Amino acid sequence: MKRIVKKEKVEESKVTEGEVEVKNETISQEVAQPQTSEQEDNLVVAEGAETAVAAKGDEVPVEQEVLADENNAKPNKWYTKLFKRANKNDKEKKATKEKQPQNTKERILSIDRFRGLCMFAMVCSFVFGIFSAFGFFAPVIDHAPDGFQVLPGVSFADLFAAMFIFVIGLTMVKSFKSREAKFGTRKAYFQLATRFLALIGVGILFNGFENGWAELFIGESTWADFSIKIKIFGVMFWIAVALLIVYVISVFVKNPKFKKVSEMMLRYFLAIAGVMALYFILVSTGEKITPPVDGERFGGWEWDTLQNIGLAGLLALPFVKFDKWGRLTMVGIIFTVMTVLMQNGLFPLANSILEGGIFGGFSWACILLLGSVFADLKDHKLYWVLTSLLLLISVVLIVGFDFIAAKRGCTPVYAMFCASVSAMIWGGLNFLNNWKPKFDFFAVWGSNAILTYILTIFFVGMILGGVFSSSLSSVNIGVAIVIALVILALFTVMNWLLKRKNIYIRI
Repeated sequence: MKRIVKKEKVEESKVTEGEVEVKNETISQEVAQPQTSEQEDNLVVAEGAETAVAAKGDEVPVEQEVLADENNAKPNKWYTKLFKRANKNDKEKKATKEKQPQNTKERILSIDRFRGLCMFAMVCSFVFGIFSAFGFFAPVIDHAPDGFQVLPGVSFADLFAAMFIFVIGLTMVKSFKSREAKFGTRKAYFQLATRFLALIGVGILFNGFENGWAELFIGESTWADFSIKIKIFGVMFWIAVALLIVYVISVFVKNPKFKKVSEMMLRYFLAIAGVMALYFILVSTGEKITPPVDGERFGGWEWDTLQNIGLAGLLALPFVKFDKWGRLTMVGIIFTVMTVLMQNGLFPLANSILEGGIFGGFSWACILLLGSVFADLKDHKLYWVLTSLLLLISVVLIVGFDFIAAKRGCTPVYAMFCASVSAMIWGGLNFLNNWKPKFDFFAVWGSNAILTYILTIFFVGMILGGVFSSSLSSVNIGVAIVIALVILALFTVMNWLLKRKNIYIRI
C-alpha cells in the first residue's frame, strides 16, 4: 500500500523545568500541541528539522538513531542536566571572584619583613643595653653622638625609629582607602585620627609609669614630689592596664560584641590620653619659647617614640587623599620651610625635646608621607630614581654644606636621609616577595609590631633594665648570651603563635 507522507515543521517553545518525559516511539498527526525544546531533545530532532507524519493518520516511526548521528545530538539524561547546572554555578562563582578587588587583604611580605627587621633591631638594642658584658655592641646600639656615625650627627641606631615610621607610611593610604570604602570619608578620617591619638596616649601613659610609679617604687621620690601631669598619667596608666586585660580576654572569648566594645573602650581611653598629652606638650613648648614669670606650669618634657609616631600620623592625615605627586609636593614644601627654620635658630629648641616635640613632628610626618609615596611607586621605574635623588641631596647637604642632621629634634635632612635608606631597603625586600619559606623569621616578627614594642618597653626596658638592672649588668658574657637568647626566643614564639592563629593586635 502506497503511503503519502506529509511534512510539517515543529514549532519551538520555551523549556520549562519539571517537564515530563515525552514518548519517543511514534508521532501522531492528530496531536496538534507544539513540542518544547526539551521534548525536541528527547526526540533527537535539531532545530529546523522536519518531522515525517503519515497523511492518512497512520503513525510513522521516527528513525532516531539516524537523526542523532546526523545532528550529533546527545540524549538529555538527568546527570547531564546536573553537570550543566554545576558547571554554571562554578562559572558564576569564578565570575564573582574575578569582580572582587584582588589582594585586598593579602599581606605584602616585604612590608612585614621590613617591619620585623626594625622590631628585631630595636629589641636587640634594648636587650644588649641591659648587660655590661655586651659593651662591645655599644657603638651599634647607642644613639648619636656616642654611636657609630653613618653621617655627621646620624648614628647607626638613629636609623631604626625613622624606618619604623616609614613602614607605617607604606600602609597608611591603603588603610585609609579601605576604611573609606567601608565607612565613608569622615569616619575613615576619624578612625585613623583616633588610632594616632591612641598611640600618643600609649606613649604618655608609659611615661607616667616610668617617671611616676617606677620612681615611687624603686626610687626615693614620693607622691607629693610628682607634677600634676605625672600624677594624672600615673593614675590613667592603671586604668589602661585594666582595659587592656579586658581586651585581651575578649580576643580569646568567641563573642564579637564583647570584643568590639572592649576594643573601643581601650582605644577611646587611650585617645583621650593622647589629647591630654598634646595639650601638655603645647603648653610646655609655649613656656619654653616665652618662659612664665612664676615658673613652668606642668614641668618637663614627656615625649618619646610612640608620641612621635602618633603626631606624625596626625600631621600627615590631611594629605592622605592627595595623589602621590601631591604628597611629594607637600613633603618638599615642609622640608624647605623646616630646614630654613632649623638652620636659623629653631634647632636648639627642638633639640631640647627628646624627639623634637611638635617641631620634630613635621619631619617625622614627612618620613611617613614619603613612605606612602614609595608605596605607590613600588612597581614604577621612578622608584629608584627618587630614592637615589633623595639620598644624594641629603648627603650633599649634610657633608658638603654642614646642614644640621640629628634624630633628637628630627631635622629635615636627617628625615630625608633616613627615608631614602628605608626606601632602598624596602625596594630590595620587594625582590624577595615570591620567596616564601616555611618559617619567615622577620615576617613573624613584623606581624604584631605594636604589641612587641609595648612589651619591650615595659618588660625589657622598665622591668629588666630598671628594677633588675644592677643584678643583670654584672653577669658574665655567657649568662648574658643565654638570657638574651631566651628573651628573643620568647618574643619569636609569641609572634609566631599569634600569626599562626591570625591574631593581630592593633590600636
